[in-house]
Amino acid sequence: MSGPLLIENYISSNLPLAIVLIPIIGAALSALIGRYSEKQRDWYIIALTALICLLSFYLLRLSWHNEVINRYMIGFGDIPLYFKVDRLGALFNFLSSFVWFLASVFSLTYMTHEKRRNRYYTFYLITLGGCLGVFLTGDFFSLFFFFELMSVASYMLVVHTQTEEASSAGRLYLFLGIFGGLCILTAAILIFWHTGSVLITPSLEALILIPAKTFIAALLVTGFGIKAGMVPLHIWLPKAHPVAPSPASALLSGIMIKTGAYGIMRVVTVLYTPEDAEASNLWEFTAQFGYIIIWFGILTMFIAAFMALFQTNAKRILAYSSVSQMGYILMGIGVCAYLGLEGPMAMGGFSLHVVNHAFFKAGMFMMVGAVYFRTGEIDIRKLGGLWRDFPVTTIVFLLAAMGIAGIPGLNGYTSKVLLHHAIVEAFEHHHDYSLYIAERIFMLTGAITTCYIARLFSSIFLGKKPDGLVAKGKEPWNERLVFIITGAIILFIGTNPFLVLKKLVGPVVAIFPFEEYYYNYLLKVNFWDIHDLQGMAGVVAVASLLFFLGTRFKLFEYKLPAWLSIEDLIYRPAIKIFGFIFTRSGRVVETVTDSLYVNSPRLLTYYCVSGKILDSAADYLIVDTLGPLKKVSYRLAGLEKSAPLFNILIGRISSSLVYIHQLWLNILHSSFHASKKFFMVIFNVLFQIDYKHEGKFYLSVNTGNFEYYVLIFFIILIMIMSMYFLL
Repeated sequence: MSGPLLIENYISSNLPLAIVLIPIIGAALSALIGRYSEKQRDWYIIALTALICLLSFYLLRLSWHNEVINRYMIGFGDIPLYFKVDRLGALFNFLSSFVWFLASVFSLTYMTHEKRRNRYYTFYLITLGGCLGVFLTGDFFSLFFFFELMSVASYMLVVHTQTEEASSAGRLYLFLGIFGGLCILTAAILIFWHTGSVLITPSLEALILIPAKTFIAALLVTGFGIKAGMVPLHIWLPKAHPVAPSPASALLSGIMIKTGAYGIMRVVTVLYTPEDAEASNLWEFTAQFGYIIIWFGILTMFIAAFMALFQTNAKRILAYSSVSQMGYILMGIGVCAYLGLEGPMAMGGFSLHVVNHAFFKAGMFMMVGAVYFRTGEIDIRKLGGLWRDFPVTTIVFLLAAMGIAGIPGLNGYTSKVLLHHAIVEAFEHHHDYSLYIAERIFMLTGAITTCYIARLFSSIFLGKKPDGLVAKGKEPWNERLVFIITGAIILFIGTNPFLVLKKLVGPVVAIFPFEEYYYNYLLKVNFWDIHDLQGMAGVVAVASLLFFLGTRFKLFEYKLPAWLSIEDLIYRPAIKIFGFIFTRSGRVVETVTDSLYVNSPRLLTYYCVSGKILDSAADYLIVDTLGPLKKVSYRLAGLEKSAPLFNILIGRISSSLVYIHQLWLNILHSSFHASKKFFMVIFNVLFQIDYKHEGKFYLSVNTGNFEYYVLIFFIILIMIMSMYFLL
């Protein structure tokens, strides 16, 4: 790997490619080491993720000075694999690699009770390579490539336990992931078709002339929105998180859903912005686009927070919480686009919230996993009083809970203050009353968030320990280390908001062409303003009231009706309607095909004898075949007239010929019918092997097939990407 080379306005370096290739190639070595020593493999995983983290930190330092760019003439036909890393992409990349390293250290003890650990770590590293590639690419085709690699490889993390529940959740996760990837690919093809480029650069001047500009935007937001957990595309999250191992859940929630938010951010704040930002009059389209994203974010944060109130599975509560927190980020992205050149506050808010959410949510998933590992229980109704058994976990979980609630002094407060200022600015700049309603929902969601997270913390660690609940052993050193680091970061960001704003948020926002006045206004935000503190006090007061009423009257135990489920309300009816249409049309095609196939001997005979449809070749064949029989029939007919004996003989012979002919047709009909049944049985067996998720046999075969497919893809990927170093 060559060192960085400064060329004109950017730095040329192979570091982005190395960061992506190391975990992908390292996955193969991990599998080999694991066959001989699992302990050495575990330490190898930690060392490898630590190396990637260090390289990512070095890349972050490089990008802080200038963009890091490189192209490799391998990829999608004439479109090369293109890496372009600015400060925002480098920050996302370093954040992801650091949290991945923490999850690797946590996995040392947690994964000891899991089976198929070698396979888990192999796909764990491939997923890391795909995830980091998303943040380092500079065009939509390269981004799509790594996005799909991450989605496909992480499927094996979701179905790791190979239970029916895990397989069902994995199928939904894979289906939506591939569908989202196809949306992104379709949009990229349309962009390339109309503009001749797929680079992630300001392209509104070119896109505004395209009739399909809105359709392209919808495809991109849908594709990335699925991974981001945007309502109503979030349905995979509450299913995938509870069944995946806790380290994988921490990464799914803390990191991988950020790839979706990152994609939407690049679309809204880069692709759909004008090249000449200050002189352009095209901001109206971007503002309308941003307004839609704002409301998607508002609905996402509120609906998911409301759903979290009524869950009893700790990991499902955190899953809905992740969806809700993504709503905050999406709202910030929308406000940034809505305000255009006046959007530094929103940019700073959602960028910082990405960092904050990665730590408190990944940490909480790992802490809940630690509780499950030692107690074997995940239902909060069967937990309680565990603070003595988990002293470090309890303290750090409380810090993370206060952070996600936005309590002053913790990290979540800083980003929520910026986001709240941003939505208020959006209302004050344009005086759209709907944005005032959005701001009120924002505050109400904060109260609901504080309520459900307080319920989760008190249900696990406070109160009386239920009879029969036993926590085995003590907190291992690696868990304490990971949790202490997480808690320290949460505290540091919360107690040093001005330093974080100046050294981290400000430089990231500075790469975008915002007006200087609004950029300086961002840097001068007073986090300890009395109005912000009063707002948080009001949120805590409303949350306390909700918590009291919900606990006192057992409202949280209420099971929500099915019609409130987006899956039951939208997706299942839609699938039934489309399924009915396609199955009915398919049944018509099948019936016609079966009739032609099974009855083809009779139809052929009918047409041949009647002579209604005879072409020259068929006519020659049939006449040539039936000619001798016709001659025999004519001679017998002549003998029939000469004597009655021949009349009887001819009748017997004729009936025998008819019987033989009918028998032959029946044999043909039966053989064609049997062959149809045989092929249908083979098809059904193959279909079940690929798609059925009930039963241990099919679960094992399905997973084995997927491992084989990914292995082939994995080998081809290494061969293609290694060509750069060989040529």
